[in-house]
Amino acid sequence: MSMIKMFSQRAFAAIFIFFFSSFCNFSYSSLIRKVAILDVTQRNAETNDAELFSLKYVLKTSGLNFVVTSNVDTAKKYAVIMISSKTETNTFTVPEKDSLIKYVNLGGVMFSPYVRDPYLYTAFGLNGGSNSSTNYKIKFEPILNEPAFRWLDDTMETTVSLGSISFTSVVNTRNYSVATASILAKYDNGNIAITRNEYGQGKAYSLGFTYKNMFLLNQQNRDYTANRSYSNDFEPSSDAILLFLKAAILSHVPFLPHLHTSLYDSKSTVMITHDVDATTSFDTMKYYSDYEKGINLLSTYLITTHYVNDGALSDFYNAINIPKVHYVKNQGHILASHSVGHFPDFNNEAIFPLGVLGNTSSNYQPFNQGNANPTTNGSVLGETEVSRNLLNAEFSTQIKTFRPGYLCFNKYMINALDSLGYRYSSTYAANDVLCNFPYLSKKNNASEGATSKVWEIPMTISDVISSNPISPSNWPQRVQKWLDVSNRNKRNYAPTVLLIHPNRIFKLLAEQNYIAGLSNDYLVTNLEEYGDFWIGRDSIRYNSSLNSGTLTIQIPNQSLPLSNNISFIVNNGKLLSKIEVRDGNNNLLNFLSSDWDGNDKILYQKAHPVVNLSENFIYNKQSEVRVFPNPCREISYIEIPSGYKQCNIILYDVNGKIMEQICSENTSLIPIKNHGYNGFYFASVIADEKQIAVLKILFN
Repeated sequence: MSMIKMFSQRAFAAIFIFFFSSFCNFSYSSLIRKVAILDVTQRNAETNDAELFSLKYVLKTSGLNFVVTSNVDTAKKYAVIMISSKTETNTFTVPEKDSLIKYVNLGGVMFSPYVRDPYLYTAFGLNGGSNSSTNYKIKFEPILNEPAFRWLDDTMETTVSLGSISFTSVVNTRNYSVATASILAKYDNGNIAITRNEYGQGKAYSLGFTYKNMFLLNQQNRDYTANRSYSNDFEPSSDAILLFLKAAILSHVPFLPHLHTSLYDSKSTVMITHDVDATTSFDTMKYYSDYEKGINLLSTYLITTHYVNDGALSDFYNAINIPKVHYVKNQGHILASHSVGHFPDFNNEAIFPLGVLGNTSSNYQPFNQGNANPTTNGSVLGETEVSRNLLNAEFSTQIKTFRPGYLCFNKYMINALDSLGYRYSSTYAANDVLCNFPYLSKKNNASEGATSKVWEIPMTISDVISSNPISPSNWPQRVQKWLDVSNRNKRNYAPTVLLIHPNRIFKLLAEQNYIAGLSNDYLVTNLEEYGDFWIGRDSIRYNSSLNSGTLTIQIPNQSLPLSNNISFIVNNGKLLSKIEVRDGNNNLLNFLSSDWDGNDKILYQKAHPVVNLSENFIYNKQSEVRVFPNPCREISYIEIPSGYKQCNIILYDVNGKIMEQICSENTSLIPIKNHGYNGFYFASVIADEKQIAVLKILFN
C-alpha cells in the first residue's frame, strides 16, 4: 500500500471520527459505548418478562453489548437507550420525561415501541397515534443509502409479514401520525409503522410494534400464520426487524464492534442433520456417513429408538440395526434423539401429557395402531427420557439434541428437555417461526413461561416437501432451491439447517450436490458444534473504547478463555488505523484481522475449516463420465476418463438397495446389462478407490 493511500485512509478516519463527535454534540469518551435497555416492566405493571426477554434476544443475537437498568439516569450514561416496552402516559414521571427529551436533544439515540405518551411526541416528531389489529404487513420505505436498511436487500425483507389476511385481526400494532419525523416504514394499508426523528443533535425512533409481538410470539408459533411458506424457502420477517434495529444502532455509534453470528471467519454456518426413523434409513445411512467422513464433515444423526412393534412401525431399533448406528458413531458423527415412537399426534397434549420421570424401555410402552388412531400410553417425558437413556447407554455418548417425529411441537416438550439436561431442539421450521437464528425457549411454550436452558435451532431446508415431493427426477431442482435459501441467509450471516432422511440414494446425491454448490465462505458442520458455539457466544461480555484512530475491545477475565471459533465484526473497521483485543488485565489477545463486507473488519482467532471435496470425491470429473445409451434396454456402457487403474461400479435402486457390483480392469468402457430392471437406478463410479461420479440410468 502506498504511503499516500495509507495517509488518505487514516486522514479520512480522523475526519470521520471528528465529524461524528461534532454531529452528535457529545463525547463518546464520556458516554459508554453500549446499549442501555431501559426496563419498564414494573413501571407498566407487566405481569411477565416477555417484552424484556424479546429485546434482550434482539441485542444478544445482534452480538451487541448492553446493560439492563430501570433507572433513567443510569440509562442516560449510554450511547443508545432502548425502552423495553410501551411508553404510556404514566410510564415515566415528568422529570424523567424531561430528562429523556434532553438526552435526545443533546445527541442521544432512543428507541421506543408503542409511543403513546403525548408528552414525548415532540422528541419523536409525532402528532399522535392509534392502535390497530388489522395491519398485516410492514413495508420499509425505499430510502436511498439509508444505513438502517443495510441488510434489507431482499424483497422478503423489505416487506415483513404480521399475519395472514385469513384472520379478521392479528397482532396489535400502533399507527403513527407524524409532525417532523421521517417515515421509515408503513403498513400495507398506508398507515405509518416506523419513524425516526432528528431532535436537536440526537435521534428518536418510534416503533409501531412491541418486541414480544415481533419476536417471542413468532418463536412460539403464535403468529397468526404470518409465515409465507412452511419450509424450503426464505422467510426473514422477524430477522428483518432485528437486522433493521442492529443496523440503526451501528449507524449511530462509530466503529461499534459486535459478536459474529457464524463460527471463525465464515460468512454462514450450514448444519447437516439426518432423521433416522425407518428401516430404510438404517440400511442406507452408511453411505451418507461414508461420504461425510470422506470430506471431513461430521453431521448429526437423530435416531428413533422404536423398540415397540405397533401398527404404525416395526420395532426397528433392534439387534440388527443398532450395529449400523455404531458404525456411524465410530466414524465420529454426532448422535441425537428422534424420540421413541415417531408419533404423528405427539403435539396433542391430551394424548401426550408431560408425564413423570423414571421411564424405561420396560415400563414405557406407547402404542399406535396406525390408520389415524390415537397413540396410547404415551408421554412427553417418556419419549425424551427413554430415547436419551437408551442412546447414552448403548453408544457411551451424551445426547444433547431432540427432534420429535413429524416435527410435532408439544407445549410440554421444552419442560421435559430442560429437566433432562438437553441443550438443543431443532423442531420448528425456520419459515414457520419467521426467524433463522437460535433462541432460548420458554416453558409451556407460553409468554409467561420460565426461561429454559434449551435452545431452539430452527430447521431451514429439508427433503420433506408436501407439494411435488423430492424424487429421482426433480432432486436437482430441489438442490438449487436449497442453495438459493442458504445464500440469502448468508447475506444476513444467518445459519441454515438441512434435514435430510438418509433413506434413498438419490437424496445422498442431492446432499452431495448441495454441499458441492456451497462457496468456501460457508462452514459446514453439525448442529451441536453450532449450538455449543452459540451458547459460548451468549455468555461473552465485552467493552470497547475509541482513542483517535485506535479501537480497543476489552474482554473481562470472567469471559475468558474464549473458544477459538468466536470472532468480532467492527463496523467501518477499515477506516481505523488500529484495532486490538485485550483481556481484563490489558494484555493483548491474539486476533487476526481481515477485510469484511463494505468497510467492516472481522477479528478472528482461527480461519474456518473448509470442506475439501477433492479429497475423496472428485466432482470435476462428473461431466467427463457418461452413460450411453440411456435409457438402457439391453446393455449400456459407462465411459470414464483415461488414467485410472481400476474401476468399480455399484448399481443401486432408488431405495438404496445394491443391485449389483461390477469390478473392471478396463477403465475406459464398462458394460452395464439390464437384468430385468425397470425404472430409475443409480450407478456410483469409483475409480482407484475414489468416487468420481454418480450417474442416473433409466432402464426399460
